[in-house]
Amino acid sequence: MKRKHLLLLLSVLLVSQLLLAACTAFVPASTQIIEPTVAKATPTAVPTQETMESAVPTATQVPTIAITDKLLKGLDITIRHPFFDASDEFNQMIRDFNLNNLWGIHATGVASGGTAGLANDLNDGLVKDDLVIGMGTDLLAAQPDTQFLALDNYARDEKFGVTSLYETDSPFSQFTPSFGDSVHYTIPLAYNAGILLYNQSWAQELGFTSLPADREGLLGLAQAAKDANQVDANYFNNGTGGIWLSQSPLSAQSWYRSYGGEFGTQEGVFTPQPEPLLASFHFLKSTFDANQSWLGLEPTSYRYFSERYAVVTEGSLESLPFQAAYQQSGTFQDDWTTLGYPGSNGDNHLVLEPLSFAVQRSDSNSELAAWIFAQWLMEPAQQARLVEIHGLWPSIGNPAVIASDYASAHPYWAASLEGAPTITVVPESPDWASVRLVFQDAYQRIYNLDADYFISILDVFGQTTQINQEQRP
Repeated sequence: MKRKHLLLLLSVLLVSQLLLAACTAFVPASTQIIEPTVAKATPTAVPTQETMESAVPTATQVPTIAITDKLLKGLDITIRHPFFDASDEFNQMIRDFNLNNLWGIHATGVASGGTAGLANDLNDGLVKDDLVIGMGTDLLAAQPDTQFLALDNYARDEKFGVTSLYETDSPFSQFTPSFGDSVHYTIPLAYNAGILLYNQSWAQELGFTSLPADREGLLGLAQAAKDANQVDANYFNNGTGGIWLSQSPLSAQSWYRSYGGEFGTQEGVFTPQPEPLLASFHFLKSTFDANQSWLGLEPTSYRYFSERYAVVTEGSLESLPFQAAYQQSGTFQDDWTTLGYPGSNGDNHLVLEPLSFAVQRSDSNSELAAWIFAQWLMEPAQQARLVEIHGLWPSIGNPAVIASDYASAHPYWAASLEGAPTITVVPESPDWASVRLVFQDAYQRIYNLDADYFISILDVFGQTTQINQEQRP
């Protein structure tokens, strides 16, 4: 019966991923890449990260954009964006652009209902706006070569380009697009990251005066917190205290990467590496069985973290404002910070998903106007304003410098970048929107199965990702 149940479970996995191949979830999110690059303290020889790479190079000479003022005067463009912004900050940015741009361009914002809503609209062919901001994987999945404009000539323009905006000392400098070496239909605007939230106050009370240096240190803290909750006066927190597992696509990819897993493709098809995938399965399953980690009934960890049901929780940059708001809503006084995912050699890892923009194909004047707005968004001053809206890391430079006021007010925001973590940007290929969901589904299933069946999950993982990618038009 156990084997029969497993086969049924794995069949559901396969079918469900085929149905989900065109779906995504997430609010603000990501940018671009066909082959990922990895940034380390000592850079290694890895391919540079590019958005929708093409074998056809663009011209090497620096172009010059010719602007005829009268053709742009009073031109109306629309900006499709993913921001849920009750305070209307992004629309205020648009109003500032409308009042101050030299050509009289008038932009109007169109909210997409988050990046998931945008992905669905793209899939249904409903997005006709001049500039589109969303997850790069979703943008690239929307047949970019026919729907979106190649941006390299714009990006390299001496006056209206963006190449001069990228800072060489940025922790993301390895991911700066090489405009002109390949064709780019999207450009990163910001990065989301998978992170661990760490309760410093509680950890210190438990005798942990420094941040965990490796997985063993993290598990030692989790065990101590679990033991503390087991013997306190609160019966309802028994079995908690350790690491709260989110089971999100970003956390799944982060655990895989922390064990050395690569995101590269062979002949355009991603196949997970067995050793790091199985190693991360066994680690998470063992911590779960020992009650050092746990799964909550609530979909978010904000209450669990604030009320000491978990000393460590899995999250992302986009979740931090919500966690901070929950902390401030009550009498919670704990100090907390953020960490990368611990690796195998005392290092830690951050997996990034880019938030990108693309310009819709239309007439040359509208395309140019949309680019002018996008270029304006890439400027450091506007990047700092955007951080206040989406809470992600600016793509052009050091977050703590570009958004210094925000970083000072939220010291946990960029803390995980300290200590030279290994940074990886996920492949923002058209296929990754489905691959990330297969990651999520695989990691969700390990807690309900014996370790003997992990190899079967691995087999179905590889089969599902291959089928999804082969069936793409």
